[in-house]
Amino acid sequence: MVISIHQPNFIPWYPFFQKIEQSDIFVIMGHCQFEKNNFQNRFNIKGRWQTMSVNKGLEPIVNKKYVNYEKDWNRIKSNLNEYSDILNRIDNYICDRLFDTNVNIIKQLCYMMNIKTKIVLDYPTSLKSTERLVDLCKHYGATKYLSGPSGKTYLDMKLFPDNMEVIFQDNQDKKPIFEML
Repeated sequence: MVISIHQPNFIPWYPFFQKIEQSDIFVIMGHCQFEKNNFQNRFNIKGRWQTMSVNKGLEPIVNKKYVNYEKDWNRIKSNLNEYSDILNRIDNYICDRLFDTNVNIIKQLCYMMNIKTKIVLDYPTSLKSTERLVDLCKHYGATKYLSGPSGKTYLDMKLFPDNMEVIFQDNQDKKPIFEML
């Protein structure tokens, strides 16, 4: 049972979906700290950031809100007019809650790419970092944990049980999702 885990990025690049496709279960982790200037509320395409404004403050991703979601979404659609056929198909998933918006967009894009991996959500816990990931893997019955390549720099490998193999994603097609649909 291959498990992968990731925060719900906003319109992720294709490697995000490759990771989902290579897994039996994909865990969306919202009960963790929102990271400012990361990918939960923005993405970069053609050298330009496309951003959905969020409320200020430190809080878990699951509680984060988009503050001007309609205005920001319309601006993004205008900036990326050449992808209007794809963006129009995710219009109905844009709302003021970052977590709900991003999870629903991820599920819709998986549907559009015929990715049938089971997608589940995490749960509140006081565990952090690698301990948190190991707990999620055990909870969902992982025999293998599929990490992104950057996991090599932050995972504490000795925390994984002997009966759980850690593998790293290496076949990344680093393209915007729009080019893959």
